[in-house]
Amino acid sequence: MTSGRGEEQENNGQLLVICLDIHPVWWGRRRDVTLSEVIQNVLILANAHIVQNPLNKLAVYGYHNTEVYKLYPDKTCVVEGSSASGKYEGIDKINTSIMLKIQDIICGITNSDAHRHLNGSQMSVSLLKALCYCNTVTSDLNPGTKLIPRLLFVKGSPDNYSNYMAMMNGIFAAQKGKIGIDACVIGDDSVFLQQACDITGGTYVKLEDGSEIGEYLLGIFLMSIEFRKSFNIPIPEKVDFRAGCQCHSKMVDIGYVCSVCMSVYCSFRPICMTCNAHFKLPTATLLKAKKSVKRKENGKT
Repeated sequence: MTSGRGEEQENNGQLLVICLDIHPVWWGRRRDVTLSEVIQNVLILANAHIVQNPLNKLAVYGYHNTEVYKLYPDKTCVVEGSSASGKYEGIDKINTSIMLKIQDIICGITNSDAHRHLNGSQMSVSLLKALCYCNTVTSDLNPGTKLIPRLLFVKGSPDNYSNYMAMMNGIFAAQKGKIGIDACVIGDDSVFLQQACDITGGTYVKLEDGSEIGEYLLGIFLMSIEFRKSFNIPIPEKVDFRAGCQCHSKMVDIGYVCSVCMSVYCSFRPICMTCNAHFKLPTATLLKAKKSVKRKENGKT
């Protein structure tokens, strides 16, 4: 006999949107894992997610330091039901579509100077596109069906601190829409994804050795966020809640915040670079305060 909550969870599908970092230069400099190995492990996770429940749906976005690409789905590749042989026919279409598109993206890069340096990535754009896709899919469901969306970032390149505002807007939009964000980071920590996972209730995993990515993808991120609460999932010891300044694109502990658009600056600025709001200089305010005190003292004497 199953509980009402268990039956409800069985009737609910999961929408998994994977945002994959395909920065060609960064993966080329790694020695523990290659881009092709990361893609193969991500495809294994995607296949397991589709097979796990016939109601589950999948989307995959790829991004590097200049562009964001929708790898799956597209008009020419549709996931269908199981075949007579017991194998999901859509799995081959998913794998082939994603592999061919990534191959075309890497081979189609003509401006090598734009990818030569590790100058961040378009992670914020991929987050916003993934949220838009989740909203589109969940808004177009049949009555009585429910799809629980969640995002998974597989990331290796460093954060682009100049996109702090866009990233935080996306994180708070995901929190409001009850969309959990998970992250599997290889190499250096990601401040953005640490905050995203903490705010939305997702899981943040940092791998020093990229060759272990397959074990973590299947062992942790195949499960739903709600189901993960029943297991002893490793959590980060601390979360970096520093903010990124708009003026120098660096993380700061203490800064100045625009009261209009909430942009953060490491030093005082009379005019906000984002919304052009004007603020009074602290020195001018201090001088006015001193003059008023002197006038009061002179009036008393």
